[in-house]
Amino acid sequence: MDNTINQLKGRIAALESQVDLLEAELSHLQEMLIRCGFSDGIQTLKATVEEYLAEENSMQTQQKQNY
Repeated sequence: MDNTINQLKGRIAALESQVDLLEAELSHLQEMLIRCGFSDGIQTLKATVEEYLAEENSMQTQQKQNY
């Protein structure tokens, strides 16, 4: 039982470390996006990409209808 508890504690520690790393990376990405002109960082990037993909999909649909 002690071995299982120690394994679980080790796994928790590893996951906490991964969370810390991901939070740092996310924060860094947010800062870079804001510096590049995406006013709300990740949220603005996401909205921009969704708009672009919707327009691209619309253009592809129109091209298919023209053939």
